[in-house]
Amino acid sequence: MKLRVGSVETDVKVAAVMSTPRLAFTDNLLCVSAALTPHGISPIKVTGAYWSQCLARGMNSVIDTHDAILVIDYDTVFNAKTVEALLVLMFSSGVDAIAPLQVKRESDSVMFSMPGVSPDQKCQVDGKWFEKAVQLVGTAHFGLTFLRTSALKKMPKPWFEATPNGDGEFTGGHVDEDVAFWHKWNAAGNTLGIATGVSVGHCELMVTWPSLEVQGNKIQQHSTEYWNSGQKAPDKAWGQVV
Repeated sequence: MKLRVGSVETDVKVAAVMSTPRLAFTDNLLCVSAALTPHGISPIKVTGAYWSQCLARGMNSVIDTHDAILVIDYDTVFNAKTVEALLVLMFSSGVDAIAPLQVKRESDSVMFSMPGVSPDQKCQVDGKWFEKAVQLVGTAHFGLTFLRTSALKKMPKPWFEATPNGDGEFTGGHVDEDVAFWHKWNAAGNTLGIATGVSVGHCELMVTWPSLEVQGNKIQQHSTEYWNSGQKAPDKAWGQVV
């Protein structure tokens, strides 16, 4: 991929890796095609029951042949300029990995944590924080994230390893595979940056109901909320049979 930083132009060998289910969102797949084709990048798709194992196999297959790995999740929305901007920022800032801003599904929080702050803890930043193009963070996501292969080689394996809580459960107080990856990344002396002026979309499944009590005459509900509530529509939905 051609990369220009200021007046300097170089060719960076980029591999794009995806861990995907057998069925996926066409919105995402068409984004991948439209965004990577102009840069001459062909995505590597690895499919299996365990996303972290698939991602690790894909990353390991290109670690010795490429300069950077672009990790893409199967529900991210982005374009070609997003890819270019992230790569430029990674090399111009000197960080070992970089991720854009992305909002967590069914949440109002952005998917990163500050250095030294647990991902389970909520924290806030002020407007001045966004004035710097790249800010160092403790953890991020794998929606559309660049990794330097030279930094990845410093990490001990396994790269992805979940740890249950003290009760042996994954119901809170545990460490998921993605967070564990960033902990190992930081422990190996690598840096992770958030591109404060670059964002990507996150596909969500919503159920739309008719309503006579809200503006626009419709009300929306996350699909998981529908199932977790015992298949109940929102209170203000119209015409529910109970």
